[in-house]
Amino acid sequence: MIAETTPRDQRRPVHVPVLEVGDPWDLIYAAVLGILPEEPDSTLMGPHEALGGIRFEQIMPVERQSAVGSLDDLLQRLEDSQPMSPRMVSNIGLAAGQVPDISYLGKGMSPLPEPNILRRAAGPNIIVIVSSDSVDDLALLWNLRAAHGDRHVLPIGLPLAAATEQALQELRKPGRATRFGFGGGRCYVTSASLAPEQLADLAVSAKMTAVAYDKILTFGPPPGRSRNSVAHWSQGQAHLVAVSDADRDLLRPVQNFWRQPELVVDVSVRGHLLPADPTMRGAEFGNRFQAGSSQVEVPPVRRLEAVTVRWPSTWTSLAAVAQSRGLRVETSEPGVAAETLIRVIGGVEGIRYLTHRPLIELLYELAERSGMSWWKERWTRAHKELRALAVPEDEIEAAAVRLGRDEPVIARSGEGRALPFHRFAKVFGRRQAAVNWVVWAERHHLLVRGSTVECVECRAKSWLPMASILPPIACPGCGRMITQPYKPDALNFTYRIGEVLRRVLETDSLGHLLALRWLVSLFERHALVGAHPGVNFFDAGNNNIGEADVVLLFADGSLVPVEVKRRAAGADQKMAESLDDLSEKLQSPYDIVAVTQPARDCPELVQFARALPDRPRLLLTDDQLHAEQVILMHNTDPFAWSPQDEVVQMTRQNRFVDLLSRDELTMPMDRVGEELLNRDHS
Repeated sequence: MIAETTPRDQRRPVHVPVLEVGDPWDLIYAAVLGILPEEPDSTLMGPHEALGGIRFEQIMPVERQSAVGSLDDLLQRLEDSQPMSPRMVSNIGLAAGQVPDISYLGKGMSPLPEPNILRRAAGPNIIVIVSSDSVDDLALLWNLRAAHGDRHVLPIGLPLAAATEQALQELRKPGRATRFGFGGGRCYVTSASLAPEQLADLAVSAKMTAVAYDKILTFGPPPGRSRNSVAHWSQGQAHLVAVSDADRDLLRPVQNFWRQPELVVDVSVRGHLLPADPTMRGAEFGNRFQAGSSQVEVPPVRRLEAVTVRWPSTWTSLAAVAQSRGLRVETSEPGVAAETLIRVIGGVEGIRYLTHRPLIELLYELAERSGMSWWKERWTRAHKELRALAVPEDEIEAAAVRLGRDEPVIARSGEGRALPFHRFAKVFGRRQAAVNWVVWAERHHLLVRGSTVECVECRAKSWLPMASILPPIACPGCGRMITQPYKPDALNFTYRIGEVLRRVLETDSLGHLLALRWLVSLFERHALVGAHPGVNFFDAGNNNIGEADVVLLFADGSLVPVEVKRRAAGADQKMAESLDDLSEKLQSPYDIVAVTQPARDCPELVQFARALPDRPRLLLTDDQLHAEQVILMHNTDPFAWSPQDEVVQMTRQNRFVDLLSRDELTMPMDRVGEELLNRDHS
């Protein structure tokens, strides 16, 4: 391939340093620059060795140079951009190595564990101290060079005897160490044979950091030829042309070889990540999903055809990650209700139109079973009687919460209250906002519009949805037909809760939706694979080890469970222990507790918070869950406990009403329009 693509005299020379046997730099040169044998591997040439005896010098200009190993000589070879090293030859025509993370801003004060922070901070700026005869150190250096490519001076290796402060100072000079992002550029010293403590003094003297090798080792992408394509996906499948015209031109010289190169297409989809996980790797002859990509083998006979690429759903990815932990997953009843609502309203973004506390209270009232007012009045009388008997106030309140005084009793399907439009207008305080929201809710089956009909014969009343209000109407009380059920001058509509929303309230999964929407907004650009409401986990014995109200799945294969409570009274020590147990079995880096109350109303929730270096337990309340926009910014803590007062809450509610007043809630969310049109230009 090399001989066919470019004439020999037009190729860059290949410099191959040859060191004396026993030179302590010999294997370091080999790991950093690579090696080039005298002849290509004869097994690549065919069964009859038609090209046997060919030498690399016949294909490209090769200079084998005698050298004495030293840092100065190695740096000179790495900084000379004209000749190629043997490693570069092996990647001709291929993109190799990863680029530094330019989004790295430095180590901040994040409340979340950051297992890859040192790897991101180091980039290619790594010096491996190689002990004599340490194969581990050489393998570490080889893999780091493969991961970061040959465009940088670093990573580099130093024999232990040559690892001096002066040598390290030479390596951290600009141009050798790579600057990237706002915080990248510091050099890191590591070794597989020496502990960081053994290197600490040397590293500090050179203004570097000594780290364990497993904190910065990465393997990077495999060498390949990358391109972007547009694909149409249907039911998790797409058809792509695997080999481009340029690829075919490159491969043309080997198309008649006895042993052709093996081609594998790695497909990644922008905005749709896959977790790194053993189960996701699949089998040799089945679907494989490694390093965040879908792998498809391309046999020689199909290199002119389109190949089928498969992409797993986020639920399949979640099930695979759980299986790697010896667990099985099922959607719980609240999860089914929440997923159904998300699908009905067109996606997670639509949950935003439910983040209004007065509206939520009205929806619970709409879904309550008849007689709840009587129930609450009876509780009020009992409260007064207990107070008259000198029962302490805190004991009365604790008993009331425990016995469900404040918990709504959701009506069964087909029942519930019917409320007129003016109740929605009262909640929003603005008619246009109420009109827009009710139209949106009715369109997505969260509300059902209908009218009450009264029989003139038996006076029985019945509520009928719009689809059933055409006369004549059969009276459910006496069975007679009502031919004129409505007044001649008016038809008064009322609204009942839609079944999809009623099920969410009945299963107490509205909080699941609010937490899911906030967390997806926070992490959607930060390696989030997917979020699922209501997931049960079962062990190998089919025992339910716990239910997560929301589960977050990240690209590194980590799972984060979220526990959601309507009121802080539901968050107790038993809940904390159950969540600890589930987090332990899921190997979670942290977990989250969310309560759908303002923070100022549940100060007792703080006792369950936990911070690094332990497994963090993060807290969410309505102060966060009702936020308009959520952004994860450097050096900020979106989970910080900072109770909002009523003025801030009222301001937020007014902005929500403003949004409803000017937006018909029928089009995709226009963040740009909101920002431009909602500014104060005074």
